[in-house]
Amino acid sequence: MIVVVSCSHYPDDERIYHKEIKSLSEKKFKINYFTLSDSEVLLSDKYINHTNYSRSKYSINEYIKLIELKLSKMRTKVIHIHEPELFSLAINVKKISGAKIIYDVHEDYPSMIYTFSRWNKYIKYLKAKYWVLKERLFLSYVDEVIIASPTIINSGFKAQGFNPILLENFPLNKFLNGIDISTKRKNSLIYHGNFGPERGIIELVKAMSSVIKSIPDISLSLFGGFRTSEYKYEVNSMIDSLGLRSYINLEDHILHRDIWEQLGKNMIGVIPFNDNPLTRINTPTKLFEFMAAGCQLVMPDLPTIKRFDIKGAKYFKAGDINGLANAIIEAINNINKEDIRYNQEKINSVYNWEANCYKLIKLYNRVLS
Repeated sequence: MIVVVSCSHYPDDERIYHKEIKSLSEKKFKINYFTLSDSEVLLSDKYINHTNYSRSKYSINEYIKLIELKLSKMRTKVIHIHEPELFSLAINVKKISGAKIIYDVHEDYPSMIYTFSRWNKYIKYLKAKYWVLKERLFLSYVDEVIIASPTIINSGFKAQGFNPILLENFPLNKFLNGIDISTKRKNSLIYHGNFGPERGIIELVKAMSSVIKSIPDISLSLFGGFRTSEYKYEVNSMIDSLGLRSYINLEDHILHRDIWEQLGKNMIGVIPFNDNPLTRINTPTKLFEFMAAGCQLVMPDLPTIKRFDIKGAKYFKAGDINGLANAIIEAINNINKEDIRYNQEKINSVYNWEANCYKLIKLYNRVLS
């Protein structure tokens, strides 16, 4: 039996569910999928047994104990985890049943500590060092490592004898059917994903106050969830203080399968990220989704974003509000359909999940053999 566990992602997460789990189920692997979320979506089918625990009702520690109890009564061959909070669960399941551990690394966690921690630089350094030590100890139990980006280092996988499987967050081609770039709304922008200071949402709102002076009928759609209630208040207060409520449509997170309709309606896909240790390393999934949906691109000039073969993108210096505003104006005034089609073709031919998922299937066949 294969067990896939997540404790901080939505059940229908694109990488975990739509790509990895669905690819495995299509090859008739049977999977027990556990999530901790307030989402009510249930994803069970012939090969997937999905169990969700309410985040409002259970803490992460309580969730882990519930799964440990459940798995102690089953014969688990593989446990595939997606967050470091699940280290102890994976180790205990391995000790009980001899399960192989697959560690799926979405982020460079020391970079997250340096980005999100409010402690001074010395405490951040110690916290990052402690985290690296904790991961290094966990890796002594791990059988396979998957990474979402070649820039993820953490405690140094190769130095510890691993050859990580690179599965970048390229989109699924199946979601691209029916997107018609000729039906997009005029002068429309979209951002979707997490809302936090590191993502530059406040900077994007401020940039909009300059953009409307040149393009009065501009509209911005924001889809996602706020990382903190304080930042939610700050963003909403900024929108109201600048008189932008009629220009900015702020929406909650929606199911991943539904975001494609919204992407297909908007002309410009904007990535307003600020420059910080996390954004210098991570490649945003929305980059590929914007390309696939035929959006003109506005992006910061960060090296992880610029390593891909993309045409027509308008770049700005990360954190520069005026530069972001000018890039948006330039993108709207200079839509190049040939560049957009070139980017779509790169998704169809290279930057897509279907061209890379064989690596996941090979890994599972090897682990289960």
